[in-house]
Amino acid sequence: MQQVRTFQARSMPEALARVKRELGEQAVILGTRSCPQKGVGALLGRPAVEITAALPNAGDISPSPGRASRPGAGPPKLPEHIFPYYRKLVENEVAEQLAMRLARQAGALQPGHAPGNKSSLQRVMRQTIAKMIPVTGGVDLTPGSPRRVALVGPAGGGKTTTLAKLAAHFKLRLKKRVAIVSLDMQRLGSNEQMRRYADIIGVEMRTAQTVPAVKSMLEELESVDLVLIDTHGVCAGDQGHFARLAAVLRAARPHEVHLVLAVSMIPSVQIRMARRFGPLGVSKVVLTRLDEAVGLGVILNVIEKLEWGLSYVTNGETVPNNIEEACAERMAALIFPVG
Repeated sequence: MQQVRTFQARSMPEALARVKRELGEQAVILGTRSCPQKGVGALLGRPAVEITAALPNAGDISPSPGRASRPGAGPPKLPEHIFPYYRKLVENEVAEQLAMRLARQAGALQPGHAPGNKSSLQRVMRQTIAKMIPVTGGVDLTPGSPRRVALVGPAGGGKTTTLAKLAAHFKLRLKKRVAIVSLDMQRLGSNEQMRRYADIIGVEMRTAQTVPAVKSMLEELESVDLVLIDTHGVCAGDQGHFARLAAVLRAARPHEVHLVLAVSMIPSVQIRMARRFGPLGVSKVVLTRLDEAVGLGVILNVIEKLEWGLSYVTNGETVPNNIEEACAERMAALIFPVG
């Protein structure tokens, strides 16, 4: 491997364009990371993207040893026709070890692949990725049986906006009877935001913060098809607020608890939050803010470590749009775009 170089830019596409322009198509991406900018960028709070890349020596088709290789082991080898797909995964923020595993799995399914025929291997790669993404389907209503669905997660993950999108979808598009229950009594002005959504959508909204109030309120909402329960974000170390949230949520007796996580959140924090909120009865995961991700490969880095499948994904703030049921094949296409 020739001399390693580092490229910084304001976005991943811009950084990749620099690598391609200065090193050419054969450049090997050794690693990517987000880092703080300097100068004016730092004053404005803008993050930067850093890519470490190099040109392989003649005949060298394996990535440089790094996070993808074990200590003491030589560079991991890939067939020449597989390596570009490994590189594309890494460029889209798939962790190097995971990208290597996916590339090898796809290559094993296409051992006799002709280098000039890319379409079949691309299809196999997407199928391999799709199998890694468990999906659960969205909220499934049963006629005559009210469904209670709660959204939980850390502050700033997009719970309130996601709940408003779900309310609008079931009320305006599916013509269902919907009510919103807010257990969020921590953030100043949070209920006002949800109440504005409820007024625009045309659904009833209630608030409660004690166990007796929650039980009484749910009895009054037995005639609706869907009760959507909004909760407040809790910091990982706030034991008191978390215990109170757990108590009122148990009183609400939700049939489903969806953990809402922003894709733009650092993966290690996502995993920590999943472990934190799991005891609340989480059964599904909603991934939000796909439009803010540096690379959608981060989805794979997190989902393989979670215990639950995906119900919905969102890619913007517009209500009632920018939300859809999670589809493994569609997400695989986003993680591994062709062309």
